Amino acid sequence: MKEVAKKIDVIAEERIKFGLQAVVMEDRQRGDDEWRQTTSVVTEPKVYGRDRDREQVFEFLLSHAVDSEELSVYSIVGVGGQGKTTLAQVVFNDERVDTHFNLKIWVCVSEDFSMMKVLQSIIESAVGKSPDLSSLESMQKEVQKILQNKRYLLVLDDVWIEDQEKWNQFKYFLQRGNGTKGASILVTTRLDIVASIMGTYPAHHLLGLSDDAIWYLFKQKAFETNREERAELVAIGKELVRKCVGSPLAAKVLGSLLRFKTEEHQWLSVKESKFWSLSEDNPIMSVLRLSYFNLKLSLRLCFTFCAVFPKDFEMVKEELIHLWLANGFISSVGNLEVEHVGQEVWNELYARSFFQEVKTDKKGEVTFKMHDLIHDLAQSITGEECMAFDDKSLTNLTGRVHHISCSFINLYKPFNYNTIPFKKAESLRTFLEFDVRFLNSTLPSIPSLRALCTCSSQPSTLKSLTHLRYLEILNSRIKTLPESVCRLQNLQILKLVCCPDLSSLPKKLTQLQDLRHLVIKHCNSLDSMPSKISKLTCLKTLSTFIVGLKARFGLAELHDLQLGGKLHIRGLENVSSEWDAKEANLIGKKELNCLYLSWGSHANSQGIDTDVERVLEALEPHTGLKGFGIEGYVGIHFPHWMRNASILEGLVDITFYNCNNCQRLPPLGKLPCLTTLYVFGMRDLKYIDDDIYESTSEKAFISLKNLTLLGLPNLERMLKAEGVEMLPQLSYFNISNVPKLALSSLPSIELLDVGQKNHRYHSNKGVDLFPERIVCSMHNLKFLIIVNFHELKVLPDDLHFLSVLKELHISRCYELKSFSMHALQGLISLRVLTIHKCHELRSLSEGMGDLASLERLVIEDCPQLVLPMETAGYYRA
Repeated sequence: MKEVAKKIDVIAEERIKFGLQAVVMEDRQRGDDEWRQTTSVVTEPKVYGRDRDREQVFEFLLSHAVDSEELSVYSIVGVGGQGKTTLAQVVFNDERVDTHFNLKIWVCVSEDFSMMKVLQSIIESAVGKSPDLSSLESMQKEVQKILQNKRYLLVLDDVWIEDQEKWNQFKYFLQRGNGTKGASILVTTRLDIVASIMGTYPAHHLLGLSDDAIWYLFKQKAFETNREERAELVAIGKELVRKCVGSPLAAKVLGSLLRFKTEEHQWLSVKESKFWSLSEDNPIMSVLRLSYFNLKLSLRLCFTFCAVFPKDFEMVKEELIHLWLANGFISSVGNLEVEHVGQEVWNELYARSFFQEVKTDKKGEVTFKMHDLIHDLAQSITGEECMAFDDKSLTNLTGRVHHISCSFINLYKPFNYNTIPFKKAESLRTFLEFDVRFLNSTLPSIPSLRALCTCSSQPSTLKSLTHLRYLEILNSRIKTLPESVCRLQNLQILKLVCCPDLSSLPKKLTQLQDLRHLVIKHCNSLDSMPSKISKLTCLKTLSTFIVGLKARFGLAELHDLQLGGKLHIRGLENVSSEWDAKEANLIGKKELNCLYLSWGSHANSQGIDTDVERVLEALEPHTGLKGFGIEGYVGIHFPHWMRNASILEGLVDITFYNCNNCQRLPPLGKLPCLTTLYVFGMRDLKYIDDDIYESTSEKAFISLKNLTLLGLPNLERMLKAEGVEMLPQLSYFNISNVPKLALSSLPSIELLDVGQKNHRYHSNKGVDLFPERIVCSMHNLKFLIIVNFHELKVLPDDLHFLSVLKELHISRCYELKSFSMHALQGLISLRVLTIHKCHELRSLSEGMGDLASLERLVIEDCPQLVLPMETAGYYRA
């Protein structure tokens, strides 16, 4: 109690010292969050006051560096919060960069310049996935392969390296990568010494924004859209923004703080705060501290906890809320569940500009980051209590540390913890492992833990963690979850993610009476659930439920559970009747966002099953779903509720997988929110939507952006109705084994992946014919992938319509012998041409000489090919 009293006294002294008044969080309308490591994506709606800076960077990239034989390096230097990353993002996403460079790579470096991590990030940025490579040499070879013969732009964001030798080694390696003339590196850093070490040109020093630009950023936050700009508040505000010294971050944070203050005396209180006179703080940090100390105490705890994550770490909103819950930072208020309180806290911190780069994926998962200055603020306040380590620095823990994370420098190198430092950390509450694959080490015993995220395959110490409330096991080779987990009576969150060998859960798992969230993802070997899951009456999330043959494993176990989030029900072939299905009570689960229903593979072998249609009819969900999928359904007809507009109209993502007996889909074309549609394995389907359209002015699939059609041998058209405009926003189209499909013009498509990828349909005559009539209508197509057309002998002339095509990739077309005379003549924008495993290919089109923009030609495993003279100088494997 004495310690508690001391802390209260300290808080009271802080309040008096800084002239602060008590703040009450204002009520706000609660609603769905619709907002979306630094990334290359520009998340600001509009960037102000940087036109001149942007053009100066372009002058370097497009003029000074273009003819340089040496790898050119240009640095953007400025204090924290000045907008360096935002400027780099604007440049990175400009069309002029797309035109000039044929490869763009974004790497967030942060304070640790590790060669392994930077190389890994280069590979991830270039190919879109993490490399399965364990040595520095293998990483280097892969990066050299990626950069070879390419004019690339590499952005290294937030660099702190002051080691000249380390930088020289990295730069020398890149120069040996054989990038073409004009390859460039753009660096952002706070330090002049970094710019002098790295740069081959004088640095661009980013100064503060003008008063007008800063005022605009401030008032966008302070007054919002509909709030009156009262004269007395404007006058105070214009005095305040001068204290931001041109920093866009400070302007946004200060404006966000004043958004919640409506009275003149409240604005004056901020203006006259003693924070502005603190000599040890720079003006930007003064703004950030002022905003922090205006938070309620509970919000301060939630904010400073974020220092446990490394800088530039991409956090997941739901996971952060769960960690807050596990550490007791949030609790239920009245009828408001603790998770909803967590949502309110997160929304409050976001509204006050403590979080940025918010993204929402198609299934509703929200990720975000903290600006590095905001992270510095959290770290300065929490001190040793919250720390982010790497595996080399995790050696000096003290009794003051409460929350730590550990990132692994070498993802695949065997690692064993030194248990001695952990013995000093007697009050450790949170331990999180990041950036690791299938760790085999044994965890140290830390009895005080409340939250643990681990990749260990040997969680033998779990039995001693009696206070544990949050347990996440990910990227682990664990085969069975130990029975000792069932003795963790305080456990509220259990997550099992990417554990491919996990085959069973403990039988006594239902003893965890406080369990609120059971998340199981990408654990494909798991084939059963513990019996009587209904005993977990506190469950709010059950991401996967596997139906068993016996009653205590049946759908009735879901009846009374008030589930939200995502629910994937597997094993529906074990449901014997519609009455059993109705017991799931899906219609009563109003908080569910995504529902996926799966019948096992052996269900298809039983032929048409009339009962399965009644089962699906009984699985009617509530209205308001965002995502829906169905797999392995063997009925002929979809249920009536799938033609109910009130159930379907909010859907964003829909999947139909292996519903082979169905001849018709529900009416999908009129769904206003549908952005992603995946249809696979429906042999008798003729139309994606056979609904009636009353007039030609009515459009179909107005929001659809991503469309995948696979294994639909009899599909003829998207719509049965003719003359209806459709797919105005479609940008990604993946089509395979759909030989009869006829489409009208699709000018918005940018990426087409077309091929014969499933050998199951090879016996169908005509399935290997290349659908050139589809391709020639795509006048905005930039990327074309042609795979596995085994009867394609000549690449058709129709390709010459694709005047903006940048990349053409042809693979495993084993009978392809030649390109037609005019196939390549119109491809004036083509930069990359790859041909792989076309064993009969003997010649390319004479139009190769017309490929004025071609920068890279890659030919692999084409033993018969004789290249024309004009390809001399290009790369051939």
